[in-house]
Amino acid sequence: MSENLSQNLPWLGRRLTVVDSPDSSLVGRSGCVIDETMRTISIKEATPATQDYHKVVFGKASIKFQLDDEEFVIDGSKMQIRPEDRINRRFKAEPVGE
Repeated sequence: MSENLSQNLPWLGRRLTVVDSPDSSLVGRSGCVIDETMRTISIKEATPATQDYHKVVFGKASIKFQLDDEEFVIDGSKMQIRPEDRINRRFKAEPVGE
């Protein structure tokens, strides 16, 4: 598969992992996507010590992330669009960097 089809699929219920961010404390955080707005993504993240869950909200502009351990990385700053509009939008394919 040469293109990232996840950009056009619903993200609710999928596992999100932050792979890059200007805020290094966000890198590596992961959880189940429970909400998405034009500018934010909310996940349900487990607390390692107690196995309780809590909601974490990320600004899309500040993260790059993967969904369900796919090989493609999604740049959140390019996804600042309402979820219902994102699903029907066509995105340009970007060259794969090394």
